[in-house]
Amino acid sequence: MRCCACCRMPGRLARIHYGRFDDLAVLFGVCVRCDQTNARLPAGTAQKRLNAAGALAARDTSGRYYTARFADSDAASLAAHLLAAGKTGPETAAALGWR
Repeated sequence: MRCCACCRMPGRLARIHYGRFDDLAVLFGVCVRCDQTNARLPAGTAQKRLNAAGALAARDTSGRYYTARFADSDAASLAAHLLAAGKTGPETAAALGWR
């Protein structure tokens, strides 16, 4: 089972985030626990947690976390939208190696 990029614990994927970290467009997932925690935290604190998770995802080469790195931000955005869609979500997850 893959791990959450935010808490680094194994868990089920709850939400996908994407952004630009270390000159890479990164797509990363957070678990249910972290998603619920971020919803309760102030916006600034939640953003700091997500920035740290994104930086970890940009450096991850082990495949341990729910991460994918892209050449540009548009590709990361497209992958995030494809993962969120009902019909293309499982196929996209399989293409990223998340299933």
